[in-house]
Amino acid sequence: MAKTGLLITSSLSRVPSVLQAARKHVFKTLYIQIEPKNTNIQSIPVYCSAINRIYASSSVHCNNLDVRVLISNLRGQRVQKLSEQVDVLMFDAAVPQSEATLLAEGLRAPSVVQLGQLDSVPDTGVFEEVDAKDNFKMHDNVVLGGTFDRLHLGHKILLSNAVLRTKKRLVVGVTDVNMVKSKKLPELILSVDQRIDDVTNFLKDIDHSLKYEVVPIADPFGPTASDPDLDLIVVSQETLRGGEKVNELRQKNNLNILDIYCLKLLELEPDVGDKETKISSSNQRMDILGTRIRDPEPRPNLHQRPYLIGLVGGIASGKSIMCERLKRFGATVIDCDKLAHSLYEPGTDCFNALKSHFGIGIVGGDGKIDRKVLGSIVFKHKDKLEELNGIVWPRLLEAVREKVADIRQKGEYQVVVIEAAVLIKAGWQKEVHEVWSLIIPPEEAIRRLRERNNLTEDEAKMRIESQLSNQAIVEHSNVVFSSLWSYEFTEKQAIKAWNILQKDLNTEVTSKI
Repeated sequence: MAKTGLLITSSLSRVPSVLQAARKHVFKTLYIQIEPKNTNIQSIPVYCSAINRIYASSSVHCNNLDVRVLISNLRGQRVQKLSEQVDVLMFDAAVPQSEATLLAEGLRAPSVVQLGQLDSVPDTGVFEEVDAKDNFKMHDNVVLGGTFDRLHLGHKILLSNAVLRTKKRLVVGVTDVNMVKSKKLPELILSVDQRIDDVTNFLKDIDHSLKYEVVPIADPFGPTASDPDLDLIVVSQETLRGGEKVNELRQKNNLNILDIYCLKLLELEPDVGDKETKISSSNQRMDILGTRIRDPEPRPNLHQRPYLIGLVGGIASGKSIMCERLKRFGATVIDCDKLAHSLYEPGTDCFNALKSHFGIGIVGGDGKIDRKVLGSIVFKHKDKLEELNGIVWPRLLEAVREKVADIRQKGEYQVVVIEAAVLIKAGWQKEVHEVWSLIIPPEEAIRRLRERNNLTEDEAKMRIESQLSNQAIVEHSNVVFSSLWSYEFTEKQAIKAWNILQKDLNTEVTSKI
């Protein structure tokens, strides 16, 4: 099977069958080139409907592929070098062998496949159909904006429609880090530089003939607030009001009013009730939960078994419930919070060190350390918290190592989950094979903490702010979960992660046989 393929098609009526056939030959990127009947530049937007339908069909028939419908040839331009080397050239209709070979040589494609069995499907010539609601007016300078996180079909349709309506220059505003904070799971949004690269790569792939300006924007208006040469803004149904606000601002700034082209959102049937009913980056980020966002690094300092997973997350993020799930799946759990409690017991080395450092006032009437009193000291003063950690963390790590060694000696478990909220702050990443984490928005953490611990809002905020940010946690994680939604959805995330882990562990065993 090839990594990348180019499909040349001449009939939309065959697209569903062709896509099903093409996915048997390609596993990553599928370029699609429409054979136009008219390459007059003014007729280019006629193909909008066809391209939209190809992308919609690909969501059903080959949603595992990165589908890209080429536009350069619709302008009469020869398709130049693509970002991916074409490994197989496919046709949906019979083509003379000499012609197919010539095209393949031009693309340096080592393989040619003719999907001739699909010729029985009638060719209705629907690439010539016109949407009566669209006047197909083209403009010299077109603009659009968005987050463009992990390009999906909705993005591709939006960008393609903008390209089809552009004669010379297309400006794309990509929201920077300050504009994505209110998004769902903002911690999983790719960097603005990566998103700009992804958009630029896609645009140059589908049509290399235009001038592209893909820029970061720090407010909803970006270049539209000052660029006098813009003619058209492309929006979706949910951003139409934003387009109207752009024109209100341009009017105030004595700039020309932009024509607005509004695209209908591509709807879908969500696989869980917690998702949106449209193709969106938010849904894609929810799909990432429970998968590996980065591969584990080699840990030559650790034994291969038991496999050690560090489970981290802020207060009230759902770590305890996740641990119960993982125990149900077959893991054993080392609870570092409980282990730390045992270190606080009277007579232990840790107890004596804490009493000596913080004073007799932290010891209650029962002779034990009053954790509430100790907490009131360290959570108000960052330096005191660091002093506490300097005493407890080294002793806790040693206790964890002893627990792991005992589990290894008994040989009862293949997977050990070390629940340690401090793991990243303490720099223990090399003590585990990989890190799994739980995140929830700070406002949800505050709500849960107030409800669970009967704290004031200020007390809850103080505790949340003393922790690592969600962003920092994600940056050190291999797998991320979120318990923000239903119990059932979080359960699905856990099952997904466990199945990935088991597949990897079984592969390791098989490779040694």
